[in-house]
Order: sequence, then C-alpha cells, then structure tokens
Amino acid sequence: MTSSQGQLEGKVAAVTGATSGSGRAIAARFAAEGANVVLLARGADRLEALASQLGPATVGLVTDVGDADNVRASFAAIADRFGKLDILVNNAAVYRPCPVEELPDEDIVAHVSTNFVGAVHTCRAAIPLLRAAGCGDIVNTSTELTVLPFPMMTMYVASKAALEMFSEMLMAELPDDDIRVTTLVQGTSHGEGGGSTGWEWDGAISARAFELWREQGLLERTNGRIGQSVESIADVHLFVVTRPRGQRLHRLHCFAC
Repeated sequence: MTSSQGQLEGKVAAVTGATSGSGRAIAARFAAEGANVVLLARGADRLEALASQLGPATVGLVTDVGDADNVRASFAAIADRFGKLDILVNNAAVYRPCPVEELPDEDIVAHVSTNFVGAVHTCRAAIPLLRAAGCGDIVNTSTELTVLPFPMMTMYVASKAALEMFSEMLMAELPDDDIRVTTLVQGTSHGEGGGSTGWEWDGAISARAFELWREQGLLERTNGRIGQSVESIADVHLFVVTRPRGQRLHRLHCFAC
C-alpha cells in the first residue's frame, strides 16, 4: 500500500501506546503524512525522545489510559493546544500468558484497565473534540486471538473481545455524527519495537503455554502468518483514516499472509 506525502495535512491525531511497537510506527507514519501527532504513553523519557525524533508537530503527553483523571487531563491539553481531534488510535495493550487459576490480581486489573477500559476513557474524552473537527476516526486495535483463541491468554482475549463489542455499540450511538469507529483485528508484528507486550513474561509459564499451544495445533494453524512489519500495520491505519467519508470499514482483519 503506497501513499503520497501530506494525506493528513492539517489533521490532529492521538495515538495511545505510542512509544513502542505498532503505536510508534503509526505515529511516525501519521507525522510523515503531515499530521500533528499527540503521543500518549506512560514513559516520559521515551515520549520526549520520540517527539524530538518526529519533529515539532509532535507532542508527547504522559498518559496512563487506565486512569480516568489522567486521560481527562491529556485530552484537555489537546483541546487547549489544537481545539479539535481528527483521529484517535487506541493501540495501548498489555498481555502475557497465565492460567486463569494462577492469575495475579494485578494482571487481571491491568488487562481490563489498559486493553478495554482505557479505550473507553479515551473515546469518551475524544468524542467532543472529534465533533469539533466536523468529522473523524476512532480506530480500536483488537487481536487475531479473538478469532483463534489461545488458552492461557484468557484475560487478553476477553478484554479485547469486550473492546470489539464496545466499538460496535459506540458506532451505533453516533448515527448523526460523521465519526467512524473501526475495529482493527490485528496479528502479531515485528520490526522496531514490534511484538511489544508491555510486560516481562514468566519463563516457566510461557514454556507451558507454548507446549499447550503446540499440543492443540494452534502454532501450526498460524504458520505462514506469524508476523507482519509494524510499518505495514501503520499503512493499514493510514488506509482506514483516509477513506472517503462515505466508506465505513466497521471491522477490518489485518493478518500477515
């Protein structure tokens, strides 16, 4: 997929989980296309470094999407600086394998607050700014594991499945607004920061998980599409947000072939 320079000229885009993996690539691609890009992530040093790298049209805001007040403050800053928002990409996510009976309390809370509730917080805050722009796009990132569930990834899959239904309901709530809500069901990624999980994985639990996936034939079923470049994922996001306004891609699958 190719594009010409400046497809997002004059647009304001906010990307969560912007300092690693797909989020970083999406932010870079949007900036290259002329957008003012707001980077939302938790690490101040990484935000500062990336904003400096991408140029003066890029701003980093330290944001924990699971914290409602933190999200409100970040979107108030967007409103003060730009007065509008054209694109919101909910890319932030955390995951690691663990049997349900062994799940730590903090893992349960973090999966739900980052992967699902965080997107609720950002969408709620973004809608008035998208209206102020006259139209806009929300892209919520889900996972191919909602299509092919892997055991021991239960909290990740459940939180992303909730996000998918939230996207459907949000779209139904905005019939009179030109705000498109697209669910991007995404596969694994590789490249700079690709495959970032947000957490360290426990080696012993991971080994058990991979053995179980192997026994159930899940690794064979994903053979041939086990990863795509973060740059190709960024291409897909650009494609989604630059469609003619009459086109809506409610749910789009983005797997490597």
